[in-house]
Amino acid sequence: MNKLSYGLLSLLSTEPMTGYDLTSKINKFWRSTHSAIYPLLSELEENKYVEFILKKQDGKPDKKIYNLTVQGKEFLRKWFISETSDAVVRDEMTLKLYCIQYMDTEAVEKLLNELETRYKKKIEVYKNSIEKIRLKFSENSRGVPPFGAYVLTQRILNEAILDLKWCDWIRDVYKNNYCNFLDQNFKDEGR
Repeated sequence: MNKLSYGLLSLLSTEPMTGYDLTSKINKFWRSTHSAIYPLLSELEENKYVEFILKKQDGKPDKKIYNLTVQGKEFLRKWFISETSDAVVRDEMTLKLYCIQYMDTEAVEKLLNELETRYKKKIEVYKNSIEKIRLKFSENSRGVPPFGAYVLTQRILNEAILDLKWCDWIRDVYKNNYCNFLDQNFKDEGR
């Protein structure tokens, strides 16, 4: 079973969703497309891990709303307690920063400004997301609290806050001549 399939099952464990909804939500964690998700949903249905109901729509194709089956919940549980593999990281920003010492000040400032803007936007988005989670729970306090969504959103928010601080730190070190910084911080370590 491919990891994206487990992600879809994980999302469906919280509430029934359409393929469109699943694509929107999974993209917060894992980049994917409708063309990758719909075949997986068919496979999950064939394996009896999900089922769907058709919702009639006027002037549009019927909508499939997927739900986790009992068999799907058990399959998801087995995956949940299995050993977790390391995250696969593909981060262009990290690659760019690796060669920062070869860039002129203008190029470094441009990259750091871009990163700052990205992190500030991310902080705003995820603060709003946490507020929506709180509102959703207070309006539907009889249901299961969206604890998983809350802790993951808080994690992303914390990472964005740390990334913004890190960006400021890079700027300070770069502006204060990173060679002097290295000399001062590593001279006693024999480097």
